[in-house]
Amino acid sequence: MVELIWEGKGITGAENYKSHYLHMCEAFNTNQYDDQINPAGNSSCWYNRLIHGDKKRILPALLPEFAGKIDLIYIDPPFMTGRTFTLGNELAYNDTWNNLDSYIQWLYETFAALHRLLENDGSLYVHLDWRVIHYARVILDEIFGYEPNARGSGFKNEIIWHYQSGGRSTKGYARKHDTILLYTKSADYCFHAERIGERRGSQKRNHMRKHLNEDGHVYWTIHSAGRTYTYHEDQLMTPSDVWNDISHLHQKDPERNGYATQKPAALLERIILASSEENDLVLDCFCGSGVTPAVADELGRRWIACDQSELAIRLTRQRLLELKQIRPFVLQRLIEHKDEQAILDESISGVVNDQPIS
Repeated sequence: MVELIWEGKGITGAENYKSHYLHMCEAFNTNQYDDQINPAGNSSCWYNRLIHGDKKRILPALLPEFAGKIDLIYIDPPFMTGRTFTLGNELAYNDTWNNLDSYIQWLYETFAALHRLLENDGSLYVHLDWRVIHYARVILDEIFGYEPNARGSGFKNEIIWHYQSGGRSTKGYARKHDTILLYTKSADYCFHAERIGERRGSQKRNHMRKHLNEDGHVYWTIHSAGRTYTYHEDQLMTPSDVWNDISHLHQKDPERNGYATQKPAALLERIILASSEENDLVLDCFCGSGVTPAVADELGRRWIACDQSELAIRLTRQRLLELKQIRPFVLQRLIEHKDEQAILDESISGVVNDQPIS
């Protein structure tokens, strides 16, 4: 197995956060569950979670309750751009690093924690670009394992999301795509090609012969290895690993909510439909504009969304509350001691309860 080595490699400090508490600051659309929200009531009621905090603290703190229970994870982490992203004068996030080693270590700790949270038949989608995608793949192979021909656990797809926005370089080919890596925890994972299939249509493909049946519908045939294969124009095809049918959000797109690196809902809809079932649990620990929890909620999935940015949490909260129909969710923050509860109660309105997670 090939292994990537860098200065300071290792998993440290994760155990320190398992005894932290998730303080419930606000609850939304939970009237029907008011008598069940307190965990002491031993209720099986589920409410989605929007958590404000650094993933370095949040992910280990989630482990006691959610280890091996997350069905689908999508992350769109910082790309190591060396930039600071803002909305007006408000900070979204700082994507500057001391060196490559510190970024790789940060990424390694993230992937290791996500692997522990993932269900045995769960899937992880990692969204990055040309700067660090090659490092990410080697790290993920180490954590998830490597199987030739992608038949076991580990790597399944390298998806190219191609778009037309942005400028054109005069010193090289224009960079017009992001890369999304799909990894699974085992060979038994959820994938529904039929939910995201695209109509074959009447366009000729490869060396197929075009035919017209008695009803006037187009179909195609191709002869290979002594067999004849027939494909109808209305037949659905699984999308390839190059996605050029989902456009980047332009600056005046009505879907935009102001978050600098916002991704289109269509991108998350494809991922969630393909790799989860209704009522499955979806996690995004860099929720940013709130696209993952919003799409997950609309598709009937449960979700946990986290971000360390106050701006991201506020925009996500607002986006969720603007949905036509929203499932109950709570806003939480991580605290170290229950003694902090009284202080937080005075400073934050709408407190329902605090939930110990260990």
